[in-house]
Amino acid sequence: MDFLVACAYAMGKEQGVARLAKILTGSDQVLGTNLKIWFEVCPMRPREREGKTHVDLAVGNIVRRQGTHSGITLENVESPWVCFCEMKWYSDISPNVSYDIHRNQLVRLIENALCFEGNGKYAAKVYVTLVTPLVFREASSRSRLYQYKFEEYSKDRSYVVRDLNVCALKKRSHRDRPFPDLSERLACLSLHWATYDELFENLPPSAIAAELRKFWREHGNYQGRK
Repeated sequence: MDFLVACAYAMGKEQGVARLAKILTGSDQVLGTNLKIWFEVCPMRPREREGKTHVDLAVGNIVRRQGTHSGITLENVESPWVCFCEMKWYSDISPNVSYDIHRNQLVRLIENALCFEGNGKYAAKVYVTLVTPLVFREASSRSRLYQYKFEEYSKDRSYVVRDLNVCALKKRSHRDRPFPDLSERLACLSLHWATYDELFENLPPSAIAAELRKFWREHGNYQGRK
């Protein structure tokens, strides 16, 4: 997954990054000068005793956290935005973590995105995007937990609050990174469901675009694809 998206879009070209950001967020974004796409990166964890969340893919006003290899923090710019992605092929989201049997992977990512900050500032716009094959987004019969949870959270944000409030893990108490009021932060949240189909249909011009489309034709023929 990382290889496919990285090859297609993370080539340091503004057009490719802009196109990827639009697909993942559903709207045009102001890119600024930091045209990076981040893979398997770790924001500061919002809960005690919980391991670092590895964000599959992230874009936006993001910089590397000093003294780390994969840690990230919010870039110090006016009205920053971020997009955290959970990317699934055939697998489902995890229904629990080590110390909380009710904490699902999607709400955990949402909380990490809402709590993501830098220099005491939070993102003005927060996008959390689920990326799956199209067949799961349009399926009339549901087979994945994320299909239920995404619809639930999209229709009524009170379900996000409910699932976050029942978390058994203590909120972080770091003096320089206090835990925010999530009910207020939810006003900044946009949930989006993108597909691998859209990513490959909108590949930016590049020397490897033809080979990537060929790879998609040969290996992207999952069951149910038209």
